[in-house]
Amino acid sequence: MEQKKRTVSKKAWVIIFLLFLLTVISNADKAIIGFASVPIMKELGLTPQQWGVVGSVFFLLYSLSAILGGSLADKIGAKKVIAIMVAVWSIVQFSTIFVSSFTYLLVTRIILGAGEGPSYSLAMTAASKYLPKEKLGIGLTLVSVGGPLGVAVSAPVLMHLIMNFGWRSAFITTGAVGFLWIMVWLWAAKEKAVTQEESAPAKNTSMETTVGIDTKFTSALFSKNFILVALCGFATYWSFTIGLNWLPNYLENVRKLSEETLSIVVALPWIMITLSQITFSFISDRIYHKTKSVVKGRIFVLGPVMATGAVCYFLGAIVSSNILSIALLSLGLTFGCITLVMGPAILVDLVSPRHQGKIQGWFMALTSLGGIAGPYVTGWLIGNSASQAAGFHHAFQLCGLILLIFGGLVWLTVRPKKFEDSAILNAESSNVM
Repeated sequence: MEQKKRTVSKKAWVIIFLLFLLTVISNADKAIIGFASVPIMKELGLTPQQWGVVGSVFFLLYSLSAILGGSLADKIGAKKVIAIMVAVWSIVQFSTIFVSSFTYLLVTRIILGAGEGPSYSLAMTAASKYLPKEKLGIGLTLVSVGGPLGVAVSAPVLMHLIMNFGWRSAFITTGAVGFLWIMVWLWAAKEKAVTQEESAPAKNTSMETTVGIDTKFTSALFSKNFILVALCGFATYWSFTIGLNWLPNYLENVRKLSEETLSIVVALPWIMITLSQITFSFISDRIYHKTKSVVKGRIFVLGPVMATGAVCYFLGAIVSSNILSIALLSLGLTFGCITLVMGPAILVDLVSPRHQGKIQGWFMALTSLGGIAGPYVTGWLIGNSASQAAGFHHAFQLCGLILLIFGGLVWLTVRPKKFEDSAILNAESSNVM
């Protein structure tokens, strides 16, 4: 029985690979706006404040759609919801080529955010139901790293398209890739494989979910532990969206990198995020497997990594060396993204399997609020500081402070007793079986 619980089926690996590709495409779609920020701002005559709004409005409906998408997936199945979701954002990518005004651009970003809102939470929900708890960290990371990899892999290609064929060509390309993914998904994924079989692990863990885990959804939703983990996600998305929307602009306009250098450098932090998420997830899984403690295995990894990211942001904003600044800011963005894998892994222990779609949706909804605030506040600071460089430096320091506060709160105060009771019970149950 123990061996069966730790085995991931071939069918599950197929689904996880498709979900990995989903996050690749989703984040490449998000990243285009940052890569094309300079030519779009010039063409439409946008101010830094207006560009901050462009980055923020993406998340206006993102939160609501994440909640609705998670609830809908619990009822009608992930396959249909995911297919509809990808179709929506692919259509929007094509429509963006007709943008000729600030207002039109805002509309496309709002609709794109609504389409992409449920993507990460649905991917995490589907993947988590195929994986034993001892492998959740690395398993969810295999899906999550599609995000930074999507940006890293697409960066040189999209930058080449933007520089040689205009920024609209990049949107056409990503829209076409989205529709290709849908065709593969509808052919390869069966509703049974994505929904009914996902419930199989829940049967094996029925003992775990009746004792030690809070099965009442509202209790978990309003608990101190969930709120603090969600705030940690808020800080992560503040950092993440600054990296997407503003970092290429900073490197080009403040650090004065050439187009050739920029096309390479913009991929650096996303490659580092990929490597760090794999590394820290592996470490987290090893500690969790040894200690059977979500606090030691998950939270004591999450908190220190975010604090380190905060320090990197502070230092990256004040050093004069371009190379050192790029390295430190890349590390700040890298370490700040750790909640994207640690958060969902913690939530699997917090809520029963039948509520995973909803709780992951709420987690992403609250997390994405950082995506609303971060780009706008950054734009405001840039537009109202003595110089563009000073505005960017203030924005990076503020981002570091937010990572430090919320990462520190989770590190120092989240001690979910129910998690610990559950982990002990799991260990005892495994020994009996």
